Amino acid sequence: MSTSNNKTITSSKTAAHIPCKFEVTPSIDPKNKNNHLTFIPTDKNSNNPNLSIIKKSADDDMESRPLCIVLGWMGSTQKLLIKYINLWTSRGFNTLSYRADYFEILSIFGIRRKAEVMLKQIANYLKERPNCDSVIFHIFSNGGGFLYWTFIEYMLGMEEYKSIHPMIKGVVMDSLPTFTNKQLFTGFWTLAKPMGGGIGTYMALPLTAAVWFPYFVLYRKYLTHPKNQYVHTILYSTDDKLIPGSEVEEFIKRLKQYIRDDLIHIQHWEKSEHVSHLRHHTKDYIRNINQFLVAVQAEEKRKTLPQAKL
Repeated sequence: MSTSNNKTITSSKTAAHIPCKFEVTPSIDPKNKNNHLTFIPTDKNSNNPNLSIIKKSADDDMESRPLCIVLGWMGSTQKLLIKYINLWTSRGFNTLSYRADYFEILSIFGIRRKAEVMLKQIANYLKERPNCDSVIFHIFSNGGGFLYWTFIEYMLGMEEYKSIHPMIKGVVMDSLPTFTNKQLFTGFWTLAKPMGGGIGTYMALPLTAAVWFPYFVLYRKYLTHPKNQYVHTILYSTDDKLIPGSEVEEFIKRLKQYIRDDLIHIQHWEKSEHVSHLRHHTKDYIRNINQFLVAVQAEEKRKTLPQAKL
């Protein structure tokens, strides 16, 4: 393993974590321009969640801890995302995170190229830490969903990344996805105001939606791919103005055709704004995170049973 000298890596001031000592390996070096994902380590005082029952590291070194990849919504900021990152670092996870801006996500070709660079960073991270064999995702809105879909597509289709997919233990999906063609076009229109609301924006967005359309088929395909047999926790609201609850319910119907029912966990709220469920329903949200981890551990235990059918 290629490493540099030991250094202390700390999260940002808003994270308020106790510093942990980590190897500054190439995959997490903040000076590396190709590292689009931001690394924030586990809280030093947190317990190892031990997601993998099949394989455990010889000792509880911090670098063997499971990895949570947090993919924020379009236009999210580090200040907004850090509270979600802290949910995982306080539970013993190391984290990699990314926040895409509006214009970046709208460029399908650019975001797919960037996704491959990020996936290479993830692959290098895992190669540098051979005792880390558990990965989970926490994704938000279509901004996080688009990246997650591309990761899954590349993991299943590109030889150099195929070893990562079996490491995925689960995904928490907050306020996503858009799932019908009609809502795809409607969703692009709703982005006009946060993107400035100019005439040019309103004219360009329908054209952007047309470019996106063939890739939207892939979005649906890989979000519900039958090889994604791991825990899915889906958090959504009826009165979400950006991604209506009916869209998420269409996704759930399709997901249940390919994924075992016991791997699908749903939390539905009547009143809660888009990507604001943690703020409006804090206790429920944290309970769902804890239940997600229990479900992941139960699924790992099930895999060890002789009669297990994957």
